[in-house]
Amino acid sequence: MPFARGSLQQISDRITSDFQNQITGATSLLRRSVLRVIARVCAGAFHLLYEYLDYQARQLFILTADEAGLETISSEYGVIRTAASEAIGSGTATGTNGILIPEGSELKSSSDQIYTTNEDATIVAGTAILNFTANVAGTDGNDDGGIILTFVSPIAGVNSSVTVDSDGIAGGSDIETDDALRARTLFRKRFPPHGGSSFDYKAWVLEVSGVTRVWIFSLYAGAGTVGIAFVRDNDINIIPNAAQRTAVLEYIIEHEDPITGMTIGCPVTAEPGLSIIELVKLTINLEIKIYPNTAEVQNSIKLELESLIFEEGGPGETIYLSEISEAISFAAGEERHKLIAPAVDVTATLTQIHSLGTITFSSY
Repeated sequence: MPFARGSLQQISDRITSDFQNQITGATSLLRRSVLRVIARVCAGAFHLLYEYLDYQARQLFILTADEAGLETISSEYGVIRTAASEAIGSGTATGTNGILIPEGSELKSSSDQIYTTNEDATIVAGTAILNFTANVAGTDGNDDGGIILTFVSPIAGVNSSVTVDSDGIAGGSDIETDDALRARTLFRKRFPPHGGSSFDYKAWVLEVSGVTRVWIFSLYAGAGTVGIAFVRDNDINIIPNAAQRTAVLEYIIEHEDPITGMTIGCPVTAEPGLSIIELVKLTINLEIKIYPNTAEVQNSIKLELESLIFEEGGPGETIYLSEISEAISFAAGEERHKLIAPAVDVTATLTQIHSLGTITFSSY
């Protein structure tokens, strides 16, 4: 049972009672007596001391430590909070042949995000491909393909609009949250390194900025092979692109330990058998009769289904109809429902990730 520290008033009353018990014949202390004042002053000091001890006790454990304490414990395990990263992308500029668009040119989106070009580009055959990076790290820099960026400072001979490529602007991630760091540190404590076991690979992949969920498949393509799938839930498109898959593969093969500075990675013999799985979405469209059929209940059902797919969906996993029906029943305000579609359990292959599609609601 945890230690229960008393309130300020309880501590004061306890000290006052002790004074009374130690003074022969005393039945009570006057309200403004010296001893009662001393009791209140001491109670205040003890209350602060108890609060400090309670705080320090919480810092001893991963589950209860605050931000600073969590980072201290995590660093002892070699788990360092992943930093925010900048979004990158490319787009097409148009203009007069031969005009140079210098490195460092700034582009602006309709949401006021600023991007800076990474190298010089020259207009050839009326167009030039610009590679650019967001000025500020974080997911706010991610955006869809096909959007229009404009030059902050116009360049003579170059049209002001730049069309972003179909892949969009991606790769921006926020600094790791306390909850995510806590989960990684608990994982490291519960599953210490074992020289290339499946949970070693999972820990390595989660160290890469932006990665949120990982699946490891031993014997993926036969003896001595490992298949690795991951997603980036905070990106506009959770499916990692080729550059992001390559970055994860390179990190697994070799990276610097953030604590020791030593080069570590997977066993040399494992490298030829590594595969980063290119995922595709397995969309789950639903048709549901509900009562009451209100916008509030619909939104609540959507949130419950999103949570189900996040927790239970993944490569090689099955989302059962009973789980879908249970999630709908958990929705706030839902009284009864009937699941019309899907009609069968939804099983993903090792190259698929479950994704919530269109939900069609009707009245029960």
